[in-house]
Amino acid sequence: MTAIVRDRLGDAAESEAVSHRALSVLPTPFRRNRAPATSRLALAQLHQGDIGQACATTEDAFRLMRGAPLPGRMRTLLGDFHRDLISAAPSTIEAREWADRHRTEWSRTA
Repeated sequence: MTAIVRDRLGDAAESEAVSHRALSVLPTPFRRNRAPATSRLALAQLHQGDIGQACATTEDAFRLMRGAPLPGRMRTLLGDFHRDLISAAPSTIEAREWADRHRTEWSRTA
C-alpha cells in the first residue's frame, strides 16, 4: 500500500517506511517527485509525534523545490502538514518557527 493509504489508516510508522522506500528509488534529479514524497514522510513523522524531525524533513522538501514554483499538490501537502502540526503541537517552538519561516514559501505559486 502507499504511504498515503497507510497514514490515513493510522499506520504512520508503515507510512514512514513506505516513504523512505519511495525516496530510495526515486532518482535524485526527479525533484518534483521527491519533494511530495519527502512531504509525505514529514507527515508520517508528525503523526508519530516526532515534531522536530518532521519539521526538519519539510526543510528538505522546500530545499528540493527551491527556485521553482510549488506545484498545487505540494502546497496542499504542506498545508496539511501545517494544520496537523498546529493540532499536534500548537504551543511548541517548532510549530511557531515552522509557520513563521514557511507560511509565505508554502503558499507561493511562482
